Amino acid sequence: MSRRLAIAYTRMQREIRKVEAEAREATAGDPGTGQTIIKLTRHQPPLRTLLEGRKIGAVELQAAEQIVLAVFAVSVRGRLAAALLEHVSHGRQGDNPWPATVAMAVRTYQQWQNHWSTEWKLTRNPMLEVIWSAVIDERPISVIAEETGHGRARTARAIMHGLRHYAACAGLVTGNQRQAWIAAAQHVFDRRLPATSG
Repeated sequence: MSRRLAIAYTRMQREIRKVEAEAREATAGDPGTGQTIIKLTRHQPPLRTLLEGRKIGAVELQAAEQIVLAVFAVSVRGRLAAALLEHVSHGRQGDNPWPATVAMAVRTYQQWQNHWSTEWKLTRNPMLEVIWSAVIDERPISVIAEETGHGRARTARAIMHGLRHYAACAGLVTGNQRQAWIAAAQHVFDRRLPATSG
């Protein structure tokens, strides 16, 4: 197990123990039946669910981190641009460039987002929505499945393959693995043409 994966897993285990301790405290030592615990696990963040189920690993977590970094950088830059325009005292318009790692994450995310936006327009493939809901909004897999109209198993598979597709686009994997991950992501959902009115 890599160091990054071990740290993420340890952090998640700590959170689980904290929730269990709070549940015992709130219920005088009886947090509920096994059925209650199963229901609770269905409503935890999806990356934790997939990590605990050993469906994803360090590379997929690194892809998720890059997605979060890119989305955060773009959203913060928009807010900062307005604030920085007030400070024109240094002769610049306040358009500070991102560090190289952030710029690369933003560029990769924009290309990846454009790919899945085009797929949505052509075939109604919801991969972009699924990854956004899982990584940015941290919605439980069951909720994402209900919102997209796909089963939990397919939704979990979509999160896994969507992160792998991003990892391949970002150069986190290379060679045959890169090609396999790109191809696998294209086949999670059925490719169907959207209905046209007319």
